Amino acid sequence: MDSIRLTGIRAAAGQGGSPSACSGHGQAPYWRDLCADVAVELDLREAIADDDITETVDYAQLVDRVRQVMATGAHDCTLLEAIAGRIAQAVLLSHRARGVDVMLHAGHPRGADIDDITVHIHRLADDGDHADTTPAAQASGSMPRHESCGQCDGGQHGGDGEHADTAAQAQQPSHAVIAMRGGDSDGEQLMRAAVVALDSVPGNQVTGISPLYHVSAIDGPESMSAVVLVDTRLDLPALSHMLGSISARHQDSLALHAVMMRSETGDSPREEVGWRDAKTSAAVLAPWMDIEPDASFDGDPLSYLLALAPDATQVGLLSDRWILGGMQ
Repeated sequence: MDSIRLTGIRAAAGQGGSPSACSGHGQAPYWRDLCADVAVELDLREAIADDDITETVDYAQLVDRVRQVMATGAHDCTLLEAIAGRIAQAVLLSHRARGVDVMLHAGHPRGADIDDITVHIHRLADDGDHADTTPAAQASGSMPRHESCGQCDGGQHGGDGEHADTAAQAQQPSHAVIAMRGGDSDGEQLMRAAVVALDSVPGNQVTGISPLYHVSAIDGPESMSAVVLVDTRLDLPALSHMLGSISARHQDSLALHAVMMRSETGDSPREEVGWRDAKTSAAVLAPWMDIEPDASFDGDPLSYLLALAPDATQVGLLSDRWILGGMQ
């Protein structure tokens, strides 16, 4: 199996992480001088042949994930093993990852007269005996990772699945904005799983994940929302169909919408609006603006649309580390 090794990933020197990363932690960290070496197992043949970033993992994104886990885990976890496990979980969110080796070092741990402690763990993305428990399977309700879009839509091998595969092969990657809305009970878990499901489609690359927002309702249930940015080779109809299939399996707990898609055609970008109602929804505009503050939608800046959104007072930041699970 091919692999990519990232060595010497560190949080802020002398601490588990920077003060901003560890906001809310008043106590001294359990672990100091954390340093991680991470080896991701994946098939690199397509990336080598096409020289295409969507067919491998994003190094910078992986480093950011690992640093964030170390920053929080240094204060939250009494066991170094727990931090190493969180790192592995975060790395395996990448759609191409088949397995991961994590070597986590901690220097001068609190309460131990020793220079360095090292924990080494190995994890696989998809155990064949437990494929139906993977995050992607939980979101799609069907197949494990690394399958075609048609299979992710419930095992169909013709019709829309063939259309999606054809679109994926024919088009250069486009930039898609996807809105997610989850119920107040299991919505967060399903939304995390949906990110993995999106990243698992061949030709897709998740490039941005917004903070999680709480959405209060005057005459309905509470909910949560987030926005995901995806570079995809699917066209807008194929992407919308896939999102609709995932949403349909969780009608009361999860809703996904393709808000818009930008693609480069000739000398100027082409923008397609997929969900026009998002233009007046702060539950979409606020998280989207967090990760693309200068973006516009249907010709108007997000900041302008958010100021006019009728539900602006009902939306508030809930967590900026929700994607890693259990880190509020």
